[in-house]
Amino acid sequence: MRTEAEPREPPTPTEGAPEPRSRRVPRWVELSQLAARISLGRGIAARAGGGALGVPEFRDFWIGSIVSNVGSWMQIVAQGWLILQLTNSAFYLGLVGLVRAVPALSITLVGGVLADRLDRRKVLLFTQTAFGLLALILGLLDAAGIVTIWQILLISFLSSTVAALDNPTRQALVPDLVGEENIASAIGLNSAAWNGAAVIGPAIAGVLVALISTSGAFILNGLSYFAVVWAVWKMHPRPHRNVSKESLLVNLTRGLDFIRRDRRVWGLMAVMAAATFLGRPFTQLMPIFAQNVLHSGASGYGVLMGASGVGALIGAIMVAPLGGTGHKGLLQLVTTGLFGVTLFLFAGSHWFVPSLIVLVFCGGFQTLLMGMTNTLLQLNVSPEMRGRVMSVYTLIPMGLMPLGSMVLGSIGDVVGVPLTVGVGAVLVTAATMFAYVVLPDVRAMP
Repeated sequence: MRTEAEPREPPTPTEGAPEPRSRRVPRWVELSQLAARISLGRGIAARAGGGALGVPEFRDFWIGSIVSNVGSWMQIVAQGWLILQLTNSAFYLGLVGLVRAVPALSITLVGGVLADRLDRRKVLLFTQTAFGLLALILGLLDAAGIVTIWQILLISFLSSTVAALDNPTRQALVPDLVGEENIASAIGLNSAAWNGAAVIGPAIAGVLVALISTSGAFILNGLSYFAVVWAVWKMHPRPHRNVSKESLLVNLTRGLDFIRRDRRVWGLMAVMAAATFLGRPFTQLMPIFAQNVLHSGASGYGVLMGASGVGALIGAIMVAPLGGTGHKGLLQLVTTGLFGVTLFLFAGSHWFVPSLIVLVFCGGFQTLLMGMTNTLLQLNVSPEMRGRVMSVYTLIPMGLMPLGSMVLGSIGDVVGVPLTVGVGAVLVTAATMFAYVVLPDVRAMP
């Protein structure tokens, strides 16, 4: 929206022999590369179009993820608006975040261990089916007119529990499918699939909510997950090279010890954690900005989320070319600081159009810092540790972002949401400056 396998190398062809048919890049991929060269530049096309998209299993999974991600963004927008209509409270918007944080903080690390031990294909089949069923249940409750805030909280808890198993597996599967030489390309494409959907999904949800109801967004989201189920069902990944005979606890302890001993790894995660806890909850609180600050209603809320999505898509596109350059550690720090600056400007705006413009930049820097962190971790972690390390990476947005939403939402109910988000933005920038000084290992990462 990933049995460890050796990176797949094509067999050396006999001199003068034609390329095997199964390895030829489909015509539509060649055309997409040409379009990317024209619109985005030759460097992006070479990294993003020619590498990861040339792997059929990754390509099918990516296409299915786009469909599913559009549905997910529709539910994010519709659920936030439904909660506001039921409660008219920033506290409950934050409470949903807290409920989602509980399984994220308690189960995600176990999910990383399982990603290193179990068949990742089977794990994803289970998690994607579960996501779809939960969304359909919420949609049916809403359509029947019997949905309550407590039912939303319960479904949010169950969805977060499933995500704690899904996300580490999904992250660990990427290198298995595309090979290490295409990691930055695949990460950029996955991020583009999510953030491109952030442009379309909120716009569709805004129309549905304004003209029909929130239930339609939930039902469509539930159906969208089966596009990913179809893609995963078609996968035939190679079996694990090494299946650990140690206990889950020993596996988990070894993974955490690896992170603790590598200053670069925990430094990257610390910077991302500060931005995630103090800054990124602004999206959860966006209904307050739309209704009480900018007075734009449900359709305006969708447009605001869409503007952030446009910026996020631009940032995702930039991950692939920047992932192949040097000074990626410095770039991660700079983009984190700029995210704090642009978020501060958004929090202080009381005009709709300037808010849209700032949100484009805010969304772009937010996605770029996440993408660069992901790329640096994938390139500097061994395959045997990848699932466990990426479980901590996914724990940060899954756990700290909802927890931050609860904290900022509760404070915002007392002193005002714009002031709360603005102070959080200042703290993000200050934390980044501090990290630049005390984490030279991160700053020097190539």
